[in-house]
Amino acid sequence: MLEVIVFFLALLVIALIKMRTEVNQDDSELNVIEQITPENTFLSQLQQKVEATLLPRPSDATLNRHYDALIRAELDAHLSSMPNS
Repeated sequence: MLEVIVFFLALLVIALIKMRTEVNQDDSELNVIEQITPENTFLSQLQQKVEATLLPRPSDATLNRHYDALIRAELDAHLSSMPNS
């Protein structure tokens, strides 16, 4: 009889852990949606505009890092030329 009670308690604990994991996954999906702000969309649009003026992204890892640094420099230049509001 004791083994049956322990078995059911173990099943209950496993079910509760699984439910908690599902809730945490749902919360993380909500957090991703909440993190989208007008500032993030503006910066991504500006980055796409800068990338459109440059050559295509290289496939080599080293050149890719240099390309990313070039994009950051161009973004900084665009942002520093904008008036503060």
